[in-house]
Amino acid sequence: MKKFIIIAILTVLPFAAFCQEKWLVAYNDIQKPETVYDNITIDKKACTITKDGKTFKLYGKIKFVEAFADIKVQIVSSFPDIKIKFVDNWADSCGKFIISDNWPELKVQIVTSFPDLKVSIVENWPGF
Repeated sequence: MKKFIIIAILTVLPFAAFCQEKWLVAYNDIQKPETVYDNITIDKKACTITKDGKTFKLYGKIKFVEAFADIKVQIVSSFPDIKIKFVDNWADSCGKFIISDNWPELKVQIVTSFPDLKVSIVENWPGF
């Protein structure tokens, strides 16, 4: 009986290691930054967007501008890159923004085509 158990365990071990390795590869792929376009990368774990070598947080104070924006945003109703919520204070987690004209951390231009980021405005569960 002991031989049977040892043989069964030795037979299953390579498959278990293979499955664990595949799971780890899949898990690490989720954690890697996602390249949206050639010069734009979104890091979901850090909640940042990198455009042309500059990294911006996807939370905090935001200012809407008509020109010279840090990023261009398109508002969509389905399949957004990130869901955002506008708050009055405590914009310290992913997807929460305070609209401010004084010392913004991110300047955004609203566009209808060729955006850097697609967003959906929500009331609950902002973020990725």
